[in-house]
Amino acid sequence: MNATRNLTRRAMALVVVALLASLTLLTACGQASSASVPPPEPPAGEHQLTAEDVNAWLDGKIPDALKNGDIPGAVVAVVKDGQVVTTRGYGWADTGASGGDPVAVDPQRSLFRVASISKIPTSIAAMQLVEQGKLDLDADISAYLDFEIERRFDEPLTLRHLLTHSAGFEERWKVAPMTDLEASVKSDPPVQVFAPGTTPGYSNYGMALTGYIVQRVSGQPFETYVREHVLEPAGMTTSTYEQPLPEGLAGSLGPGYTSTGEKIPFELMGDFPAGALTVSAPDFAAFMNAQLSRSPKLLREETWEQMWSPGLGEERLGNRAKAGEMGLGYFELSRHGRRIVEHSGDIHGWHSKFELYPEEKTGIFISYNGDGNEASSSLREDLAQGFADRYFPADAVKASGSKDSAERARQVAGSYVVSRGFWATFLTAWVPALGSTTIEHAGDGKLIFNGDLVPNKSPYVEVEPWVWRQVDGAGAIAAQVKDGHVISLSPGSAYTLLPTTPVQQALAPVFGVCLVLLLVVTVAWPVGALRRHRALKRGQEVGAPLPWLTRVARGGGALALAAQLTWIGLLLVIRANPTNFTDGSFTWLIPVARCAQVLQALGVVAVIPAAADLVIAVRRRAGWRRVTMSALLLAALVALAWWAWAGNALVPGLGL
Repeated sequence: MNATRNLTRRAMALVVVALLASLTLLTACGQASSASVPPPEPPAGEHQLTAEDVNAWLDGKIPDALKNGDIPGAVVAVVKDGQVVTTRGYGWADTGASGGDPVAVDPQRSLFRVASISKIPTSIAAMQLVEQGKLDLDADISAYLDFEIERRFDEPLTLRHLLTHSAGFEERWKVAPMTDLEASVKSDPPVQVFAPGTTPGYSNYGMALTGYIVQRVSGQPFETYVREHVLEPAGMTTSTYEQPLPEGLAGSLGPGYTSTGEKIPFELMGDFPAGALTVSAPDFAAFMNAQLSRSPKLLREETWEQMWSPGLGEERLGNRAKAGEMGLGYFELSRHGRRIVEHSGDIHGWHSKFELYPEEKTGIFISYNGDGNEASSSLREDLAQGFADRYFPADAVKASGSKDSAERARQVAGSYVVSRGFWATFLTAWVPALGSTTIEHAGDGKLIFNGDLVPNKSPYVEVEPWVWRQVDGAGAIAAQVKDGHVISLSPGSAYTLLPTTPVQQALAPVFGVCLVLLLVVTVAWPVGALRRHRALKRGQEVGAPLPWLTRVARGGGALALAAQLTWIGLLLVIRANPTNFTDGSFTWLIPVARCAQVLQALGVVAVIPAAADLVIAVRRRAGWRRVTMSALLLAALVALAWWAWAGNALVPGLGL
């Protein structure tokens, strides 16, 4: 028993190491800053939001952050009261590492890809049509579409749900390049796994669908409509959703860079309303001012406020709304008690963020062109929090002091999966590995959030029952409790954390145990044949060869093992390439996944001969070795069949 347990632990350790190995970050090349003189010292004392103070602060902070994070270059823009305080460029737009001369970031001309920040102009475009009476926020979107979306729930699916990321769609990967918006939204749409309006789960597909609705209702191609009605009126004259970039702009866009300093080709997106916008720092400064001034060229003042206000409310989200929730396209959060609306964006090689202070008419934007190393993951959050600490300081968050805080914190502590995940594809089996997070009780009612959603790891303190706020940051957690049990958490805005179920917790261990058992049986088969062959050569007496039924059963076990190894390989590729694979170089994943499904199905079928073989072996008293191997094989195949069923390994929709 102990030997088997040790084998299982070793095999599981190997599996975990293999799954995580692809995430190892290597040192990136590329110079972080072209400055050859030490940065100036920021002025001491109270800080006024002036060009002199902001420039000194940025120059003392950004070059070191880029160097420590192995990031080639960045731009930053700050605005206040309708004026551009500063636009600063740092480092390299092109490092020259792949040949050619390096090109420094030009804060006036260099273009950056802002990924999911693209959702903001898309949301504004949709709300323009709402203002015109051509769209209704709360009408079922089937009225605006020319195709059917599979529904799993009777509730209407509305534009409000799309803009608040609460339509209930699961996550999907795309492996083929596709720049046609209509083809993209109609091609293998994701499954609706949550009832609309109940479980926010960030969805690129939902925003792409919004863009398609804009295209259909306006009668113009999406990129044309948004250019004429959003970008140009906002003063964004060098910004575009076009793919590839127009000839006049292409020369101003350098490459993005991997964590190892390699150039990344221009990524084509089928869901481009959700992520294809390319901007310059002056353009984005103008866009921030247009939003902060509630520009009537874009929307009415009351519509701006509607977009910045909670889109669902406590009547739909319950206590979870107290952590902050989505507006219509915008994230909402608070720093030092000041309201902020914001959005971030990430694609391979490009990372961006902006935050607006509507009451203070102030905004800050940063974008950089490299994945960087582990130290780079908190760069945007550190900059945003540092900006708030410097120019809008306030007293630290204080705990509520309730004597029951510790007990509530203990109830919240545990393992969770993120709603933005894979729920109806073969990746379901790997949801905990791909998107799990943990919350720890740190004592005295404090919580520690461990997960990618919160790069700042400072503790959370309870500010009211079932609501925690970050001591040094903008994070918040609110729990939804039913019958004394935590049924979900909100980390703010467009995500929901769901307690990891016993089935989800069992999937990986069962897979690992089956891997070990099938390896033992598969290896024992040829080893036994070799021993029998040697015994025959020595003239020793040996038993009869394995019956054909036993061989069929063990052959099925070998096919199931091949399926397992194929699944592991697919997961390693996906983990090592955290993008939508839209450059077309990963289309081979589809036939490989289908091959794994065929092998897995044959392994399920092999349960029948394996069961028959075990019965016959026991009845004929075939010897302990053969009975043991037959029992192990049957146990592994039955357990793996359960894993395939519970993990959706055999569902037709791959989600690729």
